[in-house]
Amino acid sequence: MSQDSDIMRLQVALDELRLINSLLSRISQVRESNHVMSIILSELIQATDTDQGIISLVSKSRKDELSTVVRGTDSAAGAIPYLIDESISGWVLTNRRVLQVDNLDTDARFSGLDSEDGRFARIVCCPMVVRDEMIGLVTLVRSSRKPAFSEDHCRLAGILASQGAHLLANARLMEELARKNSLLEEAQQRLHDENAQLRTEVGRTFGFENIVGKSSAMKQTLVLASKFAANDAPVLITGETGTGKELIASAIHYNSERRKKPFVVKNCGIKTESLLESELFGHVKGAFTGADREKPGLFREADGGTIFLDEIGDAPLSTQAAILRVIQTGEIRAVGASRTEHVNVRVVSATNKELKDEISRGSFRQDLFYRLNTFVITLPPLRQRRDDIPLLVHFFLDKLRLKLNAPDLSLTPAALDSLGRAHWPGNVRQLEHELERAAVVCGSDRVIDTDDLSMDLLAAAGSAGETPKGHLREVVEKIERSMIGAALREHDGNLVRTSEALGLTRKGLKDKMTRYGMREETE
Repeated sequence: MSQDSDIMRLQVALDELRLINSLLSRISQVRESNHVMSIILSELIQATDTDQGIISLVSKSRKDELSTVVRGTDSAAGAIPYLIDESISGWVLTNRRVLQVDNLDTDARFSGLDSEDGRFARIVCCPMVVRDEMIGLVTLVRSSRKPAFSEDHCRLAGILASQGAHLLANARLMEELARKNSLLEEAQQRLHDENAQLRTEVGRTFGFENIVGKSSAMKQTLVLASKFAANDAPVLITGETGTGKELIASAIHYNSERRKKPFVVKNCGIKTESLLESELFGHVKGAFTGADREKPGLFREADGGTIFLDEIGDAPLSTQAAILRVIQTGEIRAVGASRTEHVNVRVVSATNKELKDEISRGSFRQDLFYRLNTFVITLPPLRQRRDDIPLLVHFFLDKLRLKLNAPDLSLTPAALDSLGRAHWPGNVRQLEHELERAAVVCGSDRVIDTDDLSMDLLAAAGSAGETPKGHLREVVEKIERSMIGAALREHDGNLVRTSEALGLTRKGLKDKMTRYGMREETE
């Protein structure tokens, strides 16, 4: 008989371990705190044959104040919700251990409480403690029609409440970090927007005549753009990375009838699907975890003006459908909202991809493509407008003289010749970054010479007929390091795009960066 009893206890313990392992495995796969608590409660209700379960969290401002966050019920139980009394929660908060009440009507500790005709007669209340801090309570309730909770039930509830508390605390910490990161990004974006607006207000103009370029290819592009500015239809700007697509988009806006209204810029390739839709169309309070306030969205901010959707070819298909709806009807729906709103926004988009190929692959909507390309502007790469390189060089040098407080900054003819013969895969943006780098590393005389230019650029340009000297391995490493640095700057630190541009795998790029002591700043 004793042996049978031992076997039974072992079986109970084994079942408990399986339940705990299953619960922890499920919780480890989710990140939202509400989801974590729902899993804890549903498992406890099923394992202990409980009528109702409640998880209440302790207020951060008042440690004696609780708020019910998650409530669960057995589908066969009554619909009247149990409200945890302060005397029960206070007992657990004070004693910091599991409370078991076999019959609320006869328990001397809570003589003033009523089980409401036995509906809430059996109670187990467990503390949720993390690093000696009480963060909440798990309460399980049975009616008098069922037997009192057993010691096994109380022990199991205590274990799951304790283990779940740590996982819940981690989930809440991750949510808090995500919220703070989001606020920081919004603050940085606001600062960036305010600075851009200030620069505009103090004298910067966006006339087509202020865009640097005298080559025939660029003149044709500007003529088209000026014509399109007078119309209100969508414009699609195509061209390689760094050719100045945003500059053309802003010139179109500031030379249109919408010039006095907002010009809003959004890169469609840097966020997840849900975050991109939230930023474009906004969200209502409570739409998802962390949505503690309403957000208007960029289309609403651009109402009456122009929105520039950069890297439109990277937008997810569901977001493409919503963008199409805006162009066709002017309607937007915020994430979590039950109604649509109307906006009056001109859409200018840009891409460095071949959208017809993306349509063939099924990653871009054909109907959206035909809406976007009412007017198309194709920007020529810098290597096809070499006549503009001297003009661009002098334009950027003027900016650098102010930025670096170096009025004597200049460039030798040999350096200008090397710049004029370079391949420029990163186009105008790469030229600007190259000049800024050279202006920093040049000597005290503030004269940029070929020695101040990066090795990858000199290699591409032929360095005016010169060949780099030194041991082969050292020269190769120097060129590799320089090319990786230039590609990272060109793609704003994005490792996936940088590795694709260099013909490397992402892992291969990271290995080379580690080898050369290059930090991974952004992903």
